[in-house]
Amino acid sequence: MRTFRSIISAKRALGIAGLSAILIFCGLHPAHAERRVALVIGNSAYQNVAKLSNPANDSAAMAATFKEAGFDVVELKRDLKTSEMRRALRDFSDAARDSDVAIVFYAGHGIEIDGANYLIPTDAVLERDIDAFDEAIPLDRLLAVIEPARKLRLVILDACRDNPFVKSMKRTIASRAIGRGLAQVEPGSANTLIAFAAKAGSTASDGDGKNSPFTAALVKYLPKPGLDLRKAFGFARDEVLKSTGNRQEPFIYGSLGGEDFPLVAAVPVPAASNPGQAMRRDYELAERVATLEAWDLFIATYHDGFYAKLAQAQRNKLEAEQSRLAAIEKARLAEEERARLAAEGAKATTQAKAAADAKAAAKSAEEARAAAEKKTALGEARIAEVERAQAKAAEEARVAADKKQQNEAAKAAEVERSRLAQQTRLAEDARIAAENAKAVADAKAVRERLALERAKALAEVQVAEAARSKAEAEAKAEEDARVTAAKARAAEQAKAAEAERIRLAALAPAGAAAEDGKARGSSEDITRSLVSELRRVGCGSTAATDDWNVAAQKALAQYNKHAGTQFDVKVASLDALQSVRERPAGICPLVCEHGFEASGGKCVKIVCGKGYELSEDNACERVVRQKKEKPAPAAAAPKPRAAPAPEARQPEPARSRTAGGSMEARIAQCQLRAGGREGGGARNANRSFQRLDACLRGQ
Repeated sequence: MRTFRSIISAKRALGIAGLSAILIFCGLHPAHAERRVALVIGNSAYQNVAKLSNPANDSAAMAATFKEAGFDVVELKRDLKTSEMRRALRDFSDAARDSDVAIVFYAGHGIEIDGANYLIPTDAVLERDIDAFDEAIPLDRLLAVIEPARKLRLVILDACRDNPFVKSMKRTIASRAIGRGLAQVEPGSANTLIAFAAKAGSTASDGDGKNSPFTAALVKYLPKPGLDLRKAFGFARDEVLKSTGNRQEPFIYGSLGGEDFPLVAAVPVPAASNPGQAMRRDYELAERVATLEAWDLFIATYHDGFYAKLAQAQRNKLEAEQSRLAAIEKARLAEEERARLAAEGAKATTQAKAAADAKAAAKSAEEARAAAEKKTALGEARIAEVERAQAKAAEEARVAADKKQQNEAAKAAEVERSRLAQQTRLAEDARIAAENAKAVADAKAVRERLALERAKALAEVQVAEAARSKAEAEAKAEEDARVTAAKARAAEQAKAAEAERIRLAALAPAGAAAEDGKARGSSEDITRSLVSELRRVGCGSTAATDDWNVAAQKALAQYNKHAGTQFDVKVASLDALQSVRERPAGICPLVCEHGFEASGGKCVKIVCGKGYELSEDNACERVVRQKKEKPAPAAAAPKPRAAPAPEARQPEPARSRTAGGSMEARIAQCQLRAGGREGGGARNANRSFQRLDACLRGQ
């Protein structure tokens, strides 16, 4: 079970990183700090032969993959000439000398001459076979460059294409072989692999897509975490065979040891609490891969059960489909061979009949000649009659022979037309099948991409939700601390108010207390205490005095408005004093005079910067100075001009009228006002929130 998840589940766990293909030694964990180096060469812009379109794309994809895998050195070289290619290999040998893993990837033209493999630079001419010694790079040179690597040495050649110089290259020795593709090679050292895009002696396709079939397969299978290097190349081989209709088979030369050599270390997967869920998840992953190897691995992991039977059914279905496609291809090839043989047979029959007709015509001519010799013994009239009859017969025979030959040619043309039509139909069917397969693959890729995007979006939402919950918890803790502090301050203020009340009660005249039963202080003490209390709850800003002036009356009016009371503002009464003392701080929003603003529960003077002045709405605005008009020339009479319209004064952008401390105090006051008069319940909580919102907006 764990083996299946380490190979199949990695498709989902690292699907985004699976865009590249690199060969990395099995034990190369980042923690091991092993040195890995790679050289990537892509030759496309050939100067003397046809250019190749995909090597540039293939080399770019592989270089990006090496970098994403964390290689210490990644050198990307494109369209190298002979001298540049030799210099790049020489420089890379220095990097490979102290490395653990050294990889060389080459995409471009490669040829075989007399059993030796050569890589072709872009400026090569190769007029003769021996020119390869000077103008091409032997494969042995690449193996010598990576030989110092301590653990893994790898050469990947996407270069098994047709020899572009085969028609123009002269052989200095007639028996010297110039083969197709590349020749078989056996590395001389252990832990060395050479990967060919096509088997020795065969050619590889450059591909119609962005990448060649071989590079596209490497990108798909090599980076899978925990997948052994040899299995990765095996999956790549199957992919190339499938995409090229069994015309191209990649091949690996060399050997590795008995332990696994995965490109990327396996990602540990936590054990599933429910075996049924794990089996279902692995079944879904195998269904997404949709290859015989994936189903075989699932069946080998889960021997019985519902999902094992479903997996066997899926494998049988896939195998039957592949058998059907193979049968169709075999029938198509057989039909083409039958049509070719039929056309060749019809051509031979026509030639035989033409030869027979020619032989018959020759015989007739011979008979005519013999008859001519007998004319001397016959009369002139009889000879003439015989000649006319023979000429007529010969003409009729010629016409018949021509007509017969035309009929045979028409039949052969019809057979050829039928063969071509059938071949065209089969080619069209193959094209449609290829397009359908491509559409299915594209749809599958889109589904996988959307699934990855959904997973990423879900993760982002979860992170945002966690951050929001944390922020709410911190805000709630701060609010609880603030409320606790406010309650403590209110309790202290209540104690102070109670002490003041007792002091005022002690100051009340004894006669008045006996007369109406209430302890009242002198009017001056009540006025001073009431002004002080109104200032405490935020309903006044003037200092406590014995004079009940207009400012004190406005403060009591503000208190009536926000506390819901109806005390007479013209008189400083003891009832009003006791009511204000019972209230916590922050009943009224702090109101300051012109030129002052609320800050930290106090009114502070507003100081405007240079070039600004205080406006009527208590804000600093920029002072716009009008430019003086230039005097008109003396010769011209001065014309009356309209006064320029004053420019709009822009408020100072950098200054805020409400400081941070003032806003915190106002929020605390509004919260006390919003929650102080209602009980619990959702309806009262809604009303409290509405009152808090209105208070903060100054309504």
